Amino acid sequence: MKSSTSLSKQIKGKYQLRAPRPKKEEQEFGPGEIDILMCQKCEAVYYYKSWHHRLEDYQSLSEDKPRTFSGYASHKIYNPEKARGKRIKFILCPACQMIKDKKYEGRIILKNAPPEKKEEILGLVKNIGERAFQRDPLDRIISIKSKKGDIEILTTENQLAVSIGKQIKRAFKGSLEIQWSHQESIARIIWNYEKI
Repeated sequence: MKSSTSLSKQIKGKYQLRAPRPKKEEQEFGPGEIDILMCQKCEAVYYYKSWHHRLEDYQSLSEDKPRTFSGYASHKIYNPEKARGKRIKFILCPACQMIKDKKYEGRIILKNAPPEKKEEILGLVKNIGERAFQRDPLDRIISIKSKKGDIEILTTENQLAVSIGKQIKRAFKGSLEIQWSHQESIARIIWNYEKI
C-alpha cells in the first residue's frame, strides 16, 4: 500500500477538492458573515454560519442577556451594544425574503380530502410545521388555502413539504406522488385520498 505522500506526488494539476456549490446555497445562507444578522420581520438571528431563534444563545454576549416580553418567548428585546465587538445588521432572513417575493420551495396539494377529516388533516399539517420551525427558523408553512375542494399548502423548504406529504399518507392512507423540478429545488407533492 502506498503512503498518502507518494499518492499526492502522483497527482498533477489543480483539482477541486469539493464539488461546486449550487447557486442557491450562496443565496440562501450567505458566505458566513462575521457580524450578527437579525431578521427585521421574524427576529431570527444569523451567527456561527446558521440561522437561530434567539440572540441570547450567542456565546459572546456580555453579562446583560436579551430580555423577553412576558408571554412572547420568540420576540426579543436586546441592546445592540451588548454584543461584544459585533455589529448587528438588520435584513430579511431567507424565509421572510421568500415570503415577500412570493416564492416557495414546497407545494403540497391534498386532493379529495373528506370534509369530516379536513380539520384533523390541517391540525396534523400545522403540528408538523410548528415542529419543523422549532428545529430550524427557516422551515415554515407559508400558506394553507382551499381551492375547489382541494387544499394547497406552500412551504419555505422542500424537505418540509415532503415530510408533510409522507406523514399525511402514513396517517390517512391514500396515494402520494412527489415531483421534483429540474430547474430549481422545488418539490410538488400530491396526496390523493382514496376510500377503502
